[in-house]
Amino acid sequence: MGKLQPRSFERIRSGEQILIPTFTNNAAAVAAGVTPAKFPRRLIYLSAGGTGAVPCLAISDGANWRQVAIGINAI
Repeated sequence: MGKLQPRSFERIRSGEQILIPTFTNNAAAVAAGVTPAKFPRRLIYLSAGGTGAVPCLAISDGANWRQVAIGINAI
């Protein structure tokens, strides 16, 4: 019997859209109980969370939310 994979892999294979939790900024995520310590390796979208209040992705390293800048439009 093969190794069980998380349901997210099934969703990707089926073409289902995976929605990333969205918050205005880091403080809004923490206020909603989505802390980096409670959700290590979690990916979230911050609509005004980046440097200069621009959208970014953030990923938890278990202690902090680490910003991942969103670059220019894909071609």
